[in-house]
Amino acid sequence: KTGSTFLQRVFYDNRGELRTRGLLYPEANIRGFGHHDIAFLIAGGYPEWATKQDKPLSTLTADLAAEIAAHRGSLLFSSENFYLFPAPGALKDLLENSGALSGRTARIVVYIRRQDDAHESWYNQRVKAQGETGTIEESLESFHDLWDYQRQLALWAQVFGEDALIVKRYPPASGDAPLLDGILDTLGLADFVPRLPQKSVNVRENRDILSFQRELNRLPLTPQEKRRFHRELMTLSERAKGRGMFDERPLLGRDEREAIMARYAAGNAAVAKRYFGGDPLFPAQPERAREAAGLAPRVEAGLTDKKMVYILGWLLAYKD
Repeated sequence: KTGSTFLQRVFYDNRGELRTRGLLYPEANIRGFGHHDIAFLIAGGYPEWATKQDKPLSTLTADLAAEIAAHRGSLLFSSENFYLFPAPGALKDLLENSGALSGRTARIVVYIRRQDDAHESWYNQRVKAQGETGTIEESLESFHDLWDYQRQLALWAQVFGEDALIVKRYPPASGDAPLLDGILDTLGLADFVPRLPQKSVNVRENRDILSFQRELNRLPLTPQEKRRFHRELMTLSERAKGRGMFDERPLLGRDEREAIMARYAAGNAAVAKRYFGGDPLFPAQPERAREAAGLAPRVEAGLTDKKMVYILGWLLAYKD
């Protein structure tokens, strides 16, 4: 939940230009703009919510090896699922077997986000794309370890070495380079001006549309069928923003956020000391777009009949 979909779309759309500059974003294993199939398979298989493809890991590795053999420069792989289902040992084996580490050194770039924001965004993603029907309170407990950065980074450092990790903050803290500029600089492409997506990607759904999706998730459908209106609902949430049609308040209140950050305080301090010279890992009171939601027109709480009619009408009339 750190802009990975946006970055992958940029890498994918500019892969030809990147290759001429010596950076290969392998096409053999791309699906949905990232290298998600590799991430799933090295971790043991596809989760229930993911759409499977038929190629086994051995075939993907062979396809990757053939593409790498024709390229002399650097390589770039990207998938948030490397973090969600960490298997650094298996990834290193795949990189070695495919020839990716022949004459190259591995670097692991990871973006970290304030845990209260990460939990809220992750729950939104779980509901809109993975068929989640539980509450955000249940999600906080189930995925506590996912946002324990001290623990997560240690898994990768044990395999690739601490010096291989490049840790960045999302959104960038004061003094840090903007998201895209920062990754291009890390890749040695500071002077490259890429083409950018014309539309927003992976938009957050507001409270009411999220409630609608959660009710849909309770139907006896496959995860793929539950995502049937995924794009339409994200578009509605984006276009309705600030118009007073839906409840746009954040899912977590101030007290809940403070409690979340307190649970991670010790680990965050250790990460800050190791990777950021001891500076605070995250701002104490960052400015957030969600705080501006309090300035929006007051909207009746809950998924009312009026809101349901509007959502259903949108789905019936929607044209991309």
